[in-house]
Amino acid sequence: MNRLATIFLIISVALLVGMGMVMLASTSYWVSGIEQPHFLVNKQVRVLALALVGCFVIAFSKPEWMRRTAPYVFVLGVILLCLCYVPHIGVRVNGANRWVHFPGLPQFQASEIGKITTLLGLAAWFAGRSAEIRTFWKGFALPGLILAVPTILILFEKDMDTAMALGLTGFLVFACIGVRLRYLLPIIPCAMFMLYVMVQRDPTRMERIDAWLKLELNLKEYQDVNRQQWRSLLAFGNGGVEGRGLGNGIEKHGYLPEAHTDFIFPVIGEELGLYCTLGIVLCYICFGIAGFIIAMNAPEIFTRTLATGLTLLILIPAFINIAVTVGLFPNAGLPLPFISYGGTNLMFSLWSVALLFAINRVSLKYEAIEVPDMIPTPVPMKL
Repeated sequence: MNRLATIFLIISVALLVGMGMVMLASTSYWVSGIEQPHFLVNKQVRVLALALVGCFVIAFSKPEWMRRTAPYVFVLGVILLCLCYVPHIGVRVNGANRWVHFPGLPQFQASEIGKITTLLGLAAWFAGRSAEIRTFWKGFALPGLILAVPTILILFEKDMDTAMALGLTGFLVFACIGVRLRYLLPIIPCAMFMLYVMVQRDPTRMERIDAWLKLELNLKEYQDVNRQQWRSLLAFGNGGVEGRGLGNGIEKHGYLPEAHTDFIFPVIGEELGLYCTLGIVLCYICFGIAGFIIAMNAPEIFTRTLATGLTLLILIPAFINIAVTVGLFPNAGLPLPFISYGGTNLMFSLWSVALLFAINRVSLKYEAIEVPDMIPTPVPMKL
């Protein structure tokens, strides 16, 4: 079963990354301009090469080493999130403090690092207190604080979508490892109420939701707000079942904003058709199956918690991104993992896969250990 998970993981991720590179080559020409038509593609390829080197190192690392260093890595992730608010280090883009820039290093998004370090911190906490998971303080309240600190820091960066994805991932991890439901269930109405209050106080969010509720009407007063989702639906309609052909899409010519990042999925539907978009959904399903198989067969609670969280960390943004582009959810700012343009997201998504490989490698060793026969072999009696 673990070997099957490895096959599913390799094939699904390879297909998604390959599709991302092909579609980035198709869409980035209209972003980079005629002078440098392949600038974004070349940049993404360099990030991919660096990420694969890191994947090789991480895939052959030992979970015991990860567990020992997890508390320090968690603190490092929190520090990086705090640096988003520091002048001359944190970079403000479109009113959001999501980026960090150090002299001599490329600019990166700290929340992508913070998501993985948060899961490492949670996994290390539960691994050291496996007998107290069903208690209130050490099984719910204190690990909830570990989850809440980076989630709140990401939230106040004005990155509500990433904070929601991380919070939902943490909630599901708590449920999967056995935290009592009587502690978890009250969080749902509380979180919904807090989300309602925050959206009510944010005029931009309210406009997006109002425009989404009237998306099919395409009213004039909402055309600027719901332009992305409206043009996204037009792209799917233009592509139909078989698509217009690779490179022949219309919406990417400035009609559909962010066609190479958050809204790359509709461009795939327009150029390659329904079959290809369903194939991408199938790849994410195969990835989820592989990740949960690895989690279920993990030999200890640290690796089991980490594998569950890493799998959800990819699946939840993918589900939200696809739901937004087809009009099921209001507009959000989450990229499509492995496919959308973005060096930080691609790198840490691949490193998450490498961590799953490292966990699965240990599980395969346990699977290969033969259980000794407990029935002694009868010895023939000599007459």
